[in-house]
Formats: sequence, C-alpha cells, structure tokens
Amino acid sequence: CGDWKDYSLSVNKKTISFEFFPPKNENDLPKLYETVDRLSTYNPDFVSFTYGAGGNTRQLTLEASKDTKIANLTEVMTHLTCVAHTKKEINAILDELNKYKIENIIALRGDKPKDEDIKNELIHSTDLISKIKNKSDSFCIAAACYPELHPETNDFSEEIKYTKLKQDKGADFLVTQLFFDNKDYFKFVDESLNKGITIPIIPGILPIVSTSQIRRITKLCGSKIPNNLNIKLEKYKDNNLETAKLGIEYATKQVLELIENDVPGIHFYSLNKTKSVGHVLNNLGISTQTPEHII
Repeated sequence: CGDWKDYSLSVNKKTISFEFFPPKNENDLPKLYETVDRLSTYNPDFVSFTYGAGGNTRQLTLEASKDTKIANLTEVMTHLTCVAHTKKEINAILDELNKYKIENIIALRGDKPKDEDIKNELIHSTDLISKIKNKSDSFCIAAACYPELHPETNDFSEEIKYTKLKQDKGADFLVTQLFFDNKDYFKFVDESLNKGITIPIIPGILPIVSTSQIRRITKLCGSKIPNNLNIKLEKYKDNNLETAKLGIEYATKQVLELIENDVPGIHFYSLNKTKSVGHVLNNLGISTQTPEHII
C-alpha cells in the first residue's frame, strides 16, 4: 500500500496492471501461470486475480495470488468478495493473505450463486472494506466503481454516493468497470471530484477479441457498446481475427486519450490472454516487447 501511495502521487507515474481469472480446475493453474509470466515481462505494477460467483474459485484465487507473490514476478492484488462468506471466513482469508505478505485487496460484494439462498453477514462491499480496515492497516484496499452505473443502482447521483462511501470506509483507490466511451469515465471522475472523492480512479480497459463474447460480457455488467464500434463489431462478427485487430486499434486509441488526460493508470482486463494487451502496449510505446502474432 505504501508503494501505491508513493507512485499515485507522482504526476509522471502511471500504473499498468492486468487482471486474470483463476481456472475452474486446479490442474489448469500452470496454464494461467504461463499467461501471467508472459505478461509480467511488460513490468506491470500489479496483477489481480478474480473471485467466482459466491466465492466458488476462492481457493484457486488464493493459490494463484500466493504462487505469483512467491515467484516475485510482480506485485499482487487479490479479489475478495463478502457474498456467501461469514465474518469468521473473511478473518481466516485475511490471516492467510497476511501470512504470505499479500497486502493488496480489491474488496467487492460479489455475485450471488445461482439458485442458492444466501444469507450474508457482510451485505455490501463497504462492509467488507470496513472489515479489512479494522483487521489491519497493512492492507491496501481497492474498490470497484461504475462510470455507467452498477446494474442495481437507480441513478448517477446514487452511484456517486455509494462510491464516496467506499472512500469514506477506507478504500485507497478505485478501479472502474470496463467501458468503451471515455466520456463516461471523464464525467464520472469530474462528478466524483465535485462530491469529494479524491482517491485515484483507474480506468479498466478490455481489448475486444470476439463479437459474441463482448456482447455477453456487456450484457452481464451493463456496459454499453458505442454505435460506431457496434457497427464494426457486427461487420466482423464471424471473423475473430479481424475483431481482435479492431479491438487492439480501438483500445489503443481509448488508452491514448486517457493517458493524455492524465489518468493515474490503466487496468487491463486481459481475459487470460496476452497478445491483444501486448499489442496495445507496443502501439503506445509503453513496452518494447514483441507479442506473438494474433491467432
């Protein structure tokens, strides 16, 4: 957390980070580690590992976080959700993270498992943030924010109110849900500042690789696809190679505009792939690595 606060205050330092999801099967962890290893050559400031609905990949999330930390490839931020967890379980997880010196956590409510009646002891992500903060000051806490509104939020002012509460409860920085129109991010940041939100807000970017996939993702998370991008995606809907090239071009322009407007960093939703993210970084001159050809 000290490292984060140090470089977030520097106008010349912008963070680069990558997000991964753990496999459903422990036998597939080596494949994930290969991906993390390849992207670690781009010198990210941290990588993060997601949690499944209801914490159903909890153990593999912790395993991936611990192994990456032990390998000293890069700094680690692990996802932690409060849905379907008791306070006792959260305490045990925090103890385990502390044991392996994993100091960075993104605190989320999480999605409820389907067809299960879950009674939570911690209801909101703000409750989890408070729990972590009260447990130890050694943790650096990130939280999610939603420039296009969380699917369960009624309006923009309510979204800002909940975001401010995350800061008030102890979040050190925010990472946005993916978005494709930078105007939504800039509007959200401006309004956040107006309401007293002063912690860094890192934009989350996803280079598109498949039309059908991004339609599924945006339907679930509530992000919109701008009309000009949607037309091109429809044109290449049966050609993933051309879609990936379009995704790289679009993400490059999107990130370039964000960097020119002095964002604190860029968080890439990698979808456990390296090539598109690598091409974007090369296009921006952020990296001198040469990613493999897109297939």
